Amino acid sequence: MKQVSIILMISLILFGCSNPSMDNSNAPDQMQRDGDQMIASKQIGEYELQLIIEETKDHTFIFQPGIKYIGSEADNEILHSKQILDVDLQIDGETILPPRSSTSEGLTTKLMKDHWYSEKYEITLTSEQIEQIKNSDVDIVLNAVFQSDQSSFEDEKKIIISAEEVLVN
Repeated sequence: MKQVSIILMISLILFGCSNPSMDNSNAPDQMQRDGDQMIASKQIGEYELQLIIEETKDHTFIFQPGIKYIGSEADNEILHSKQILDVDLQIDGETILPPRSSTSEGLTTKLMKDHWYSEKYEITLTSEQIEQIKNSDVDIVLNAVFQSDQSSFEDEKKIIISAEEVLVN
């Protein structure tokens, strides 16, 4: 009986530590290329997430994450920290980008129905990071972290895309 409990506990720990990129629930609903841009989108509840990625010069990329409220009300107020949307490059859930700071301020933003709210990030990848992308399973992760009447901070609102598929030609 004790062995069954230990096996069950180990199984739960391994399941909890599994690679999130293996979970197709975070894959985009749509992905398309438009010239030098790649556009990925996913509907999550009453929101739509979008990530536009464009290479501007050698290994420098513009990441433009966006969120749109698509619910039944005319607008939707959300509570968040300084950034609503965060873009990261990760291997097995660990970032390969330099540390970034964020605040936990209680800010609010009003999302108007069917209008995009977006932010812009420019990220220049080093040759070492490009090699990591070529040689490992690196994911581009877009996280939307906020709370509203329709969604809590704990609700997972993210898109995960293979970095090699998008960033390496």
